[in-house]
Amino acid sequence: MDFLLIIGALGALLIRVGFAVHGAGMARSKNSAGAVMRHLCDCCVALLAFWAIGHAIASSDARFFGLRWRSLLGSADAGNIYFPAAAVLIATGIVPGVLAERARFWPSLATSLLLAGLLIPVILLWTHAGGWLNRLGFTDHAGAAWLHLPGALAAAVGAFFVAARTGKFNRDGSSTAIPGHSVPLAGIGVMLLLAGFFCFVPIADAAHFGAAAMNLLLAAAAGGLASVMLGQFRYYKPDIHLTCAGIVGAMVAISAAAGTVPGIAAVLIGAVAGIIVPLAILSLDVHLRIDDPSGNIAIHGIGAVWGLIAAPLLARGLTITDRLKGLGIQLLGIAAITLLTIALATLCWLCLKRLTKLRVSEADEFDGLDLAEHDIGAYPDFQQNTIKSYHLREV
Repeated sequence: MDFLLIIGALGALLIRVGFAVHGAGMARSKNSAGAVMRHLCDCCVALLAFWAIGHAIASSDARFFGLRWRSLLGSADAGNIYFPAAAVLIATGIVPGVLAERARFWPSLATSLLLAGLLIPVILLWTHAGGWLNRLGFTDHAGAAWLHLPGALAAAVGAFFVAARTGKFNRDGSSTAIPGHSVPLAGIGVMLLLAGFFCFVPIADAAHFGAAAMNLLLAAAAGGLASVMLGQFRYYKPDIHLTCAGIVGAMVAISAAAGTVPGIAAVLIGAVAGIIVPLAILSLDVHLRIDDPSGNIAIHGIGAVWGLIAAPLLARGLTITDRLKGLGIQLLGIAAITLLTIALATLCWLCLKRLTKLRVSEADEFDGLDLAEHDIGAYPDFQQNTIKSYHLREV
């Protein structure tokens, strides 16, 4: 069992690699090195926060303030927390891609501290053994509720406070496309996400190991094909960005039910996610004017909500009454998690706004965050600016 947990933890870490590669590809070249840097440092902050604080909350026997403080810094439980600690990195990895290209480095790490140290452990406590949602019958087998949904919501709040990139939205209400510098790199990131999910989801739902693994593949395939067809009918050509969003959104959605649904239900969950997630990305951009270069808010937020709704409706062996009762419990859990996440994330960003600047200056945004914040270029052979000259320029 320890070996399987190690494989599952490696899957979570591989998902983080996929986030970093996808985020670097979706950023412009002048911001791509900084995108990877933020993922590296986010992992450091999140792991230490969960080890020092979060694990005590998540293991506090359903008492919200009944923390077992001896487990914070002691080594006795160290061997039991590496799987959830690695899993927490999935949620915190959603944020850097959303805030890319305009958020300052240090304030953006505060969301990682909030998610790993407080928010995710509280939701994990609610939804697992002994928690009030778990006692009601809330269903989440592989992290849709305690990883993907809070990560997406916290990122959305951050995007609201940091605001959009310069030139993204126009006065006439239109939205300007700002393509990333490497579509192939973004696509490779999605393939790494698929490999990571394939390791993580079956271990997270160990009671349905084989079914969870197969359902993940079926959902991803159905989501990818559905998004390809959406691009064909909407734009008359298959679109790689929609396809990538559909595949990842389907994997997020199936993580709620994992192996508890039959194969045909996994295909349906994935296909629906492959349609609604890309459409949600477009709606957030065009109608709600939320700037998300990676599409992570819709992928992990809408994907998680759809998966949580579908889990009881399509589960094996339930009566109509059980399915409807389960749907009500799922909606209650979604509402509770949403309210808690938005409240804590808003408080966090309000404090940061009072204490420091949230975004870089317009000049630094124009030069690129690689140069402005890290004094480096991702592709120095093609860089037109002289790196050292930045520190000599008058502000």
